[in-house]
Amino acid sequence: MASKLHGESLRLPSSRRSLLTMGAAGLLASGAAAVISDTAGATPASAAVSATPDWISVTAYGADPTGAADSTSAFTSAISAAAAAGGGVVYMPAGTYTISSTLTCTTVPVYFVGDGAWATVISFTGTGDCFRVYDSSTYGSRKKFGGGFVGVTIDGSKAGAGSAGLHVGDLLQYELDLTVQNFSGAGSIGVHLDNNYYWTEQLYGRIYAQYCTSHVVFDWTSTTSTTSSGSFERCDLDIYVNQDSAKFDGVVFQNGAFVTNGSLKIRGNFGASSSAVSSAALRLTGYKSVNGYTSYSGLVDSMIDIGVECASGTYPTQTIAFGASGNSISGCYGALNFGAAGNTFAPSNNNGNVFNFMGQTGGDSSLPGGWATYSSGFPAGITGHVAFRFLPTGNEVMVSWALTIAAGTTVKSGEAIVTVNTEFAWGDNKIIPGNNAGGGLTGNVYAPAYLTPAGVFQYSGATYTSTSSNSWWFGQGIYTKSLG
Repeated sequence: MASKLHGESLRLPSSRRSLLTMGAAGLLASGAAAVISDTAGATPASAAVSATPDWISVTAYGADPTGAADSTSAFTSAISAAAAAGGGVVYMPAGTYTISSTLTCTTVPVYFVGDGAWATVISFTGTGDCFRVYDSSTYGSRKKFGGGFVGVTIDGSKAGAGSAGLHVGDLLQYELDLTVQNFSGAGSIGVHLDNNYYWTEQLYGRIYAQYCTSHVVFDWTSTTSTTSSGSFERCDLDIYVNQDSAKFDGVVFQNGAFVTNGSLKIRGNFGASSSAVSSAALRLTGYKSVNGYTSYSGLVDSMIDIGVECASGTYPTQTIAFGASGNSISGCYGALNFGAAGNTFAPSNNNGNVFNFMGQTGGDSSLPGGWATYSSGFPAGITGHVAFRFLPTGNEVMVSWALTIAAGTTVKSGEAIVTVNTEFAWGDNKIIPGNNAGGGLTGNVYAPAYLTPAGVFQYSGATYTSTSSNSWWFGQGIYTKSLG
């Protein structure tokens, strides 16, 4: 899934500073109020675009911050004014704005700026996308990059099925700092990051998403262009998910979309259910080969930092769901922690799709880096533990055990000690070096173990009985699960 070089010849700096990390309120306090305030006796257009055409207030075009009236046309006019000015800031003062149909922006750079999540709320009552933002021009012809969506909550409580809060892609250096919630209709998405015309690079920021059918989706649509790819290279995003009901996915990569040389943080709360569910905290699925670009959805050569928790229940959310053998996490580093609250997620369906991961894992023993430890179910007189973990290669397993054989206990060659998850076994018996000591034995006695294809961990040394004192059986080793 190696990425293809693209767009590397042009790296023009944006003509605007981001301005936005301090928030709209700070900008107003520093003097922007004179720019976006209404001008007595002026037409809406001249009031909105006065001394500095970069700043355009939706209220100057009649947007209703109480939410009682439909503000779609006012927003459309403000976006058109920003386009006519060659870019700028569409400012949405604190309040709730009702939007009934898609608001489209294809001008770069345009920033949509509110007074903060939960202060500026967009209530979407339509179907399809609430906001659709993209640039269909070729990278070689672009003289401006950037744009962003900052300080806004988009709510889909009244939206129809198949809706999305923000649908954005094909941009360079785009900034996100927003909240999306309640896009819970069939096929709905909170934030839809989608390459339709070209590709996305250097996307950065924060997304808080809750109660959506799919909270954040990376996608490669490619229905209107012959130049797009699935690449989201050098993107750095912090994603916070509140899934709650266990019905919905957290973060999804689909149709060949992938991140490489970037970073992805996923934090949040996931649910469990009394009936079977198929949701996952992270889902990687799909493949595409068009426009000379070929890729499986996945994460490559990037930092991944997952720290999530799951509610207790019979059917919990799955950790990482892989759609096919080519969907993978490869050459990445960080942490995959699915045990923040001590409850258990459903394990990954294909741990072999995690290759060369460097870091710690927890809450899913099938993932490389995490230990699956067994300390019960042993024959009478045997106590201790047997532990397995996948190594970063994805197809090699390390096993370690330390067992105490009580005085008077006989251990026979071929005796089953414990049955472990079959994911640690494959095809044939795995022989692992080990030793016996104590219990009347002289020195350390070679006593290997072997793991059967059914996952039965067995003693493979000479039959013996501990004398009046305890003996110990211990060992560790690495074996290849498969050659895949």
